[in-house]
Amino acid sequence: MFGVIVNPVSGGGKKQEALKKIEALILERGDEMRLFPTEAEGDGDRQARLALESGCDAVVCVGGDGTLSEVVDAMAGSGKTLYIVPSGTGNDFARAFGLPKDPVEAFRAQLDGEEAAIDCGSLNGRAFINVSGSGFDVEVLRKTEELKAVYPGEQAYTKAVLAVLSSYKAFETEISLDGGEFKPYKGTIVEIANGQYFGGGMLVAPRSSFQDGVFDVVTVDKVPRMVIPFLLPLFKLGLHVHLPIARVVRAKEVVLRAKGMVINIDGNLKEMDEARYCVMPGALRVRLPKK
Repeated sequence: MFGVIVNPVSGGGKKQEALKKIEALILERGDEMRLFPTEAEGDGDRQARLALESGCDAVVCVGGDGTLSEVVDAMAGSGKTLYIVPSGTGNDFARAFGLPKDPVEAFRAQLDGEEAAIDCGSLNGRAFINVSGSGFDVEVLRKTEELKAVYPGEQAYTKAVLAVLSSYKAFETEISLDGGEFKPYKGTIVEIANGQYFGGGMLVAPRSSFQDGVFDVVTVDKVPRMVIPFLLPLFKLGLHVHLPIARVVRAKEVVLRAKGMVINIDGNLKEMDEARYCVMPGALRVRLPKK
């Protein structure tokens, strides 16, 4: 039986139509479907656990990156298969995963795909799937939430960048890699990447893989605030990693610490004084989409 995690309110008629088609695909294969509706932020985790406790053999996450991250926290290490149906604003992990933009076609591609195990990240014991970190992107995400009701995903992100430039301050933290000593860092962003994209299509970690057992840790040094808009096209193409202000290192464990820092976790924002990351190799069972 497939357990389908979905917000029945968001998305309106389009999402309802997609759900009908997803159910038809499941029934065609002689299986059953049960809905597990979310009602508030954080509900994806609870509903996914309920689906597993109810005996579902697979879980289908219909939503954006934030909902997907919540569901992954429940699914990691469960041995059950997760199907990803992108229907959010950014859908950044789905982009790296190679899924079609159409939700129904994305589900179909996975049904016809091959079983695989992919990595997750763990942040203070909570699983995540894509990119986590802090810096300029945190303020942009806050503003994007305000603007995405007016502008589509990528456009909302770009508008948000311009809106928060006037209050931009460098992010200060201490970083430890793979148990090494803590080193102070002051820069624009620090991102711990299991996936490749964030911010609605920004290619922050172009060489990252969810099957290599390591994070790509991306840092970009402090730059004058008016330079940031000119960096955006480079982020879009993943070319920022070739600039002298950027560095990419690989690590299995990362610790950030700073009083009251706000961390982006797959698009969700949480405040903490210490962020302890470790890779969870092959912790999530999925079906790689058929090309």
